Amino acid sequence: MLWQKGWWETRRGFLLFLVMLTTIATILLYASEPVDLANWTSSLQARATRWTENSRQLLPLLSSYHGYVWSYWFKLLLLVMWPIYAITSGATLVAASCPWMGGAPGTAGLFTVSLPVSRRRVLLTHAVVVGVEMVLIALAPSLMFPITSHLTGGRFPFGSAVVHALLLSLGGTVFISLSVLLTVILNNQGIVIAIGMGIVIALFLPIREIEEFPLWNVYHVMSGETYFRYGQIPWLGLLAWLAIAAAILSLAVRIYERRDF
Repeated sequence: MLWQKGWWETRRGFLLFLVMLTTIATILLYASEPVDLANWTSSLQARATRWTENSRQLLPLLSSYHGYVWSYWFKLLLLVMWPIYAITSGATLVAASCPWMGGAPGTAGLFTVSLPVSRRRVLLTHAVVVGVEMVLIALAPSLMFPITSHLTGGRFPFGSAVVHALLLSLGGTVFISLSVLLTVILNNQGIVIAIGMGIVIALFLPIREIEEFPLWNVYHVMSGETYFRYGQIPWLGLLAWLAIAAAILSLAVRIYERRDF
């Protein structure tokens, strides 16, 4: 029942965002014809004078169709839009199960609390539902590139699309956990979303066109920079951010269990 309830509470936003990202991926896919790819390569060479020596060494890789997709999709568009929806979805989901939340349907929250299940199970089930949906949101649009890229004369490996999507969604679970924690503490969806979006933007600035994100920045893992540059999965960074996400979610569960209704 909890799984079904979680799906019904988030299905509209999930489907809407999935359609939106798929549409954006389609536009990017059919905009990357060979002539546009040639312009992309020329623009890279023109901007290379502003890059570091390490970044200029990436020109051959970035000039490929693979580099075009990674730069625009995984390092820019998806990296900005995915965390914002993760924050929004997490805040909305938890609010639906918290009867003290302003603006949330009280009857729905009271119904959830009255179920013969622990509060821990309620919150964790909701978090898992959001997590699964966010994996699908990262994976489904990204798979369009390896499946249909040959139509535009390019090539993007299927395995690379899967790895990049999983790095984004698994590394980004920290945003879901943070949204859950802030919602439980602040009891206000609007404030949670505003704070979350501020964090998302702050971590992204200054905008790095080619340069790597710092090792401490979660976007370093989410953008798949290490995999794109060296073909290596950043296991240490990925496990570290998963551990941080688990710790934040555990704290949210403890607060939620002690909350007086």
